[in-house]
Formats: sequence, C-alpha cells, structure tokens
Amino acid sequence: MNEEKFTGKADVYDKYRPAYPAEIVQWLYEKTRAATVADVGAGTGRFTTCLSAKPWKITAVEPNADMRERLRENCPDAEIVDASAERTGIAAASIDLVTAAQAFHWFDRERFKAECRRILTPNGRLALVWNNHRESDFRRDRDKVFITYCGICDSVGNGAKDGDLFLRNEYFSAMEYFSATHSVTMDEAQFVGYSLSHSYSPKKGDEHYDAFVDALRGIVRKHQRNGRVEVSYEATCYLGTL
Repeated sequence: MNEEKFTGKADVYDKYRPAYPAEIVQWLYEKTRAATVADVGAGTGRFTTCLSAKPWKITAVEPNADMRERLRENCPDAEIVDASAERTGIAAASIDLVTAAQAFHWFDRERFKAECRRILTPNGRLALVWNNHRESDFRRDRDKVFITYCGICDSVGNGAKDGDLFLRNEYFSAMEYFSATHSVTMDEAQFVGYSLSHSYSPKKGDEHYDAFVDALRGIVRKHQRNGRVEVSYEATCYLGTL
C-alpha cells in the first residue's frame, strides 16, 4: 500500500466523502455479534464513525499521518493504530471482525489475508465494503472528466464485475453479501470537493487542476436541479471467512 497517496487530501476527504448506510453496520452486527472490530485503512474515519453506533470495541488502523490526525478527532473512543494493512501490530487472535471500507484495493491482497488470519479469532470474519456509483447519465459524464484529466476513474474497471467474481470465488472460503442503495445531494462546491478527494485527482498547482475543476462545475450545471445534483450509490459488503 502506498501510504502517501492521500497526503494533503485529509480535509477534502473528511468533508466531502459520503458516509455509509446504517443498514450495512446493522447487518454486520447481526451477522457477527462481534465484541472487537478492527477497521483497517480507516482514513479519516468515515466508516469507523458508522461502526461506533454499535457496542463493539473498535481499533482503527491508518498509516497516513494526515488522515490519522483527522481520524483521532472523529473517533475519540477508538484505539488508533499507526500501521499498514499488511502489518497492523494488533495482537494475534484478538479481533472478531476486520473491516476495510473503500480501502481493500490499496492492499497487498495475500499479505493482508495473512494478517487477517493472524489477528482474527477462530470464528472471526472479514468485511470488505465499498460505496459504488450507480449507473446514470450524470455518472457517465463524471467518468469522462476523470478519464480525461486523471487517466483513471473508480467507476471504470475497478470493480464491480471482476472484483465481485474474485471475492466470491477466490478470496474467501465462505462469503455472504449485502447491499443498500442511498443518495447524496451535492451543490457545486461539494461535488468539486468530493471529486478532489480521490487519490488520483490533481492537487492545486498541478497542470490540469483548473481544467479539471472547470469540467466538474460544468457537469453540475448540466445536471443540477435548484443548484444541486443527486449522486446515487450502492453500498456493498462482502462478509467472509478466510
């Protein structure tokens, strides 16, 4: 995992990234009844904060200093660990549930699996969670801008079909799946801020930054209603044993 990808992006990440539906956490709690949970690649705590709705003891693992500083502010009751997903430093056989929200794609898959096996209790499980953009004309226009100015887009080639097959058929020995749709309305500033929170988005001063931001604003103006756009997501969770 490249631990510096989000350096300088903690503020926009924390302010503009969407939260996760409460149904995901409720489902995980009902399925696992875990006493201890480790949220790995916790970032600024977007999912860690959702986990705090349940009475489990939370450990949040985040290697990036900028993100970890905001994580401490957002999740004062969690134990915060400065470590990577592949070497968490958590005691062996001490965690009932490991979670990774919007983070697994950054990990070394096999080393992370080995680390989960080390820290999980005998009946412990791993939950991998994503917020995926749902298909729409707005999303297609957004994707074009990202591909043009960033050369990559999280809606294209990231996921969903190949990743789903891999997780169902290769990564887990047994797996359960849950999804929940939700929407976030954003004004122009919020959508631009959210778009800038991605690791591959240009930073202020980069060559294509101004053109990227102008193109994003154009998308909002094209699709807006009363100055706002609705961004639709499907939150997905893969809960499995290793």
